[in-house]
Amino acid sequence: MDKIQTSAFGRSPVHEAAVRQGFYAAEGLEVTTDVTQASKTQVQQLVNDVWQIVSTNADNIVWWVEDNGADLLIVMATETQPNQNFVVRPEIAGYADVRGKVLAADAAKSGYSTPLRLLLQREGLTEDKDDFTFIEVGSTEHRVEAMRVGQAVGAMINAGGERSLTPDGFHVLDSINPLYAHYAGISAVRRSWANEHPDLLVRYLRAYLRAVVSTKDAADATPPRFSWEGLQEMLDMRREVGLLRGARDPRRFADDRFYREAVAGL
Repeated sequence: MDKIQTSAFGRSPVHEAAVRQGFYAAEGLEVTTDVTQASKTQVQQLVNDVWQIVSTNADNIVWWVEDNGADLLIVMATETQPNQNFVVRPEIAGYADVRGKVLAADAAKSGYSTPLRLLLQREGLTEDKDDFTFIEVGSTEHRVEAMRVGQAVGAMINAGGERSLTPDGFHVLDSINPLYAHYAGISAVRRSWANEHPDLLVRYLRAYLRAVVSTKDAADATPPRFSWEGLQEMLDMRREVGLLRGARDPRRFADDRFYREAVAGL
């Protein structure tokens, strides 16, 4: 068995299906998954070859490539929903109350802080005027704790995750879902690893896609398309809030040839 170590922000039902139904094993793969607590740690470990494949926000990969010189590549991008809400403490009644306050984030310059910046910007709040600042604390549970102890007044939280906070007066101020028409969930690798292990990568993607299909309705048992639209949408948003450094071309950060080969082998 060839071993692949992956990292994600939670236990993926698709990954579990691939293990349970033997799709990885059929490709001669043993795939293990780490549940990360922070994207910066996760992607730094990808750079360091602790993991070979990570599932993370596409925006994180762009930041690591553009701002940190990492040689990373998005190899899978499929449409889904971000399902993230902007949750705030009880004393925050509206965007005006956010002014001058601290917000908790996984990463300040990438990930869900980018669409949150857009929500804030559209309400007239910008970092240039010190209308808000971010404190980096990591995953959802850490962002919730930062709000509970008053370290921050708001944060992006998984939709539904605010329910445990509702009895204490925390509430949803806004959602990023309407900002997207083609939100893309992604997996990324080191570009050099993909070029050195193309067969291994294709086998992983093929097993994963078989698991995706197995979890869909029988009437729609087709693999999802590679979502260039979703990646483009994310880059457009990053440009709008002033974080994108170069051209709005998703092919700077992604390559679908491994994905297409995996789909062809299903």
